[in-house]
Amino acid sequence: MKLAAPDSLPPTSPRTMAVLILILLSLMVATVKTALYPSPPAAWDRLHETSTLSQAEANTLLSSSGAHIESIKAGDPVTTETWYKNHRTGTWTILIRSTKTPKGLAVQSVHIRSDITHLPYFTRTWDYPATSTPAAAQPTPVK
Repeated sequence: MKLAAPDSLPPTSPRTMAVLILILLSLMVATVKTALYPSPPAAWDRLHETSTLSQAEANTLLSSSGAHIESIKAGDPVTTETWYKNHRTGTWTILIRSTKTPKGLAVQSVHIRSDITHLPYFTRTWDYPATSTPAAAQPTPVK
């Protein structure tokens, strides 16, 4: 098989090269976003509405989405349930705190954490409801 001389190939227009470079960059960004920023399942959007969510509804929602319960710590004022769900890049951990009300257990807060196993030092964390002030989440300096 005979190779063509480099000068015999037609030149590529700058517009075509720009389009090919944009496609390549888009694919690279999509790959990084998929690997490093997994999105929680869409069914979990209801977990954000903690004021109207009962413990039974949260349990049904999580179990129907494929999550498994890991532990239950029953306390007098607050009950804490830990759930987990595996995804393509790691594990979701869902921590649900609920309080007793006259109507039963009501969800007080939901904490969702995504641990990425192929990059063990990279973790994304979501808190629901969000902390009231950013200063409350910062550690106090040690003197």
